[in-house]
Amino acid sequence: MATWFCDAYASWQKGAVENMNGRLRRDLPRGRDIDKMSDEELQDIALTHNLTPRKCLGFKTPAQVLLKKLGIDVKMSFRSNVALRA
Repeated sequence: MATWFCDAYASWQKGAVENMNGRLRRDLPRGRDIDKMSDEELQDIALTHNLTPRKCLGFKTPAQVLLKKLGIDVKMSFRSNVALRA
């Protein structure tokens, strides 16, 4: 699989990286000691982020895009358990 690395000091190449850092900071704020977190907590965070659809990926999840790149086409649907109130 092809990979791509940003050039040093080329902030315009790092939009997706900075966006992901911001997303992760919601669950892992600065100062939080990840050594004290359980493997289950860290796996839940990773799973949540990998199963969140992204506009830049055509509203597919990172997991779906990776699997498709590997030749495995997966369709996912998500249902909300939240009842909407009028």
